[in-house]
Amino acid sequence: MATQTVPDLMLGCWRRAWIEFADGRRDDTTVVVWLQTNSLMVDVRVPPGRSDLARRGGLDDCTIDDMRALATSDASSGFTECGPVTTNRHGIRSATAVWHTRGHGVNFQPVSAFPEPGLMTWSDDGAVMSEQAPSGAYTEEWRLIPGSRDPLTVTSRGDDVVYRAGDIAVLVRDRTVAIPRQARLDELLAEYADDQATLRALLDCEFSVVERIGDDWTIFASTLPWMEGTVIDVVP
Repeated sequence: MATQTVPDLMLGCWRRAWIEFADGRRDDTTVVVWLQTNSLMVDVRVPPGRSDLARRGGLDDCTIDDMRALATSDASSGFTECGPVTTNRHGIRSATAVWHTRGHGVNFQPVSAFPEPGLMTWSDDGAVMSEQAPSGAYTEEWRLIPGSRDPLTVTSRGDDVVYRAGDIAVLVRDRTVAIPRQARLDELLAEYADDQATLRALLDCEFSVVERIGDDWTIFASTLPWMEGTVIDVVP
């Protein structure tokens, strides 16, 4: 069994309620899911307003504008390390977390938008988790999805890896091409704007968030939006 590198408080699947940046901007509409096992993690961030893209048949049907919209998503997998949980005189529990993704998992964006450690605090019941960048660049609030701490599994099946937390799962499939250089996808799309094959290959990286409703596991958010609504098999 893998060594546990996070406290029990951090386990399960968390959905972000909001993020607020240092300049006052606030985002509470992006679909953000963080699934944390004893060590391994996966994080998916899918912006709203992509209904037109959901009607595409696949990357071959996408225009350059469609591909620019696809490049606004973010997602990564890897493992989390968290320091000891301390409790201050007001009873607030806190710890510092670090996420290791580059070289340890799959990255939809070659360069992370959130490279800092996270200063984590928890509510009294452990159902709300706050994350703050040490620099003050952002604060995020996360809500634990009820029932998502059992089972916690990570299963490889062919080219896919399936992370499961209760009735939520995330399917991850890496792109098959090497990233030409470390840059955000919007920069790479601008650089290779005349090479449609390369653009499609760079975006062909799937992070799909799946929910069990009854006996079916259905994708409700994905870096490939035409996958949304698809029923898939999830390994128990």
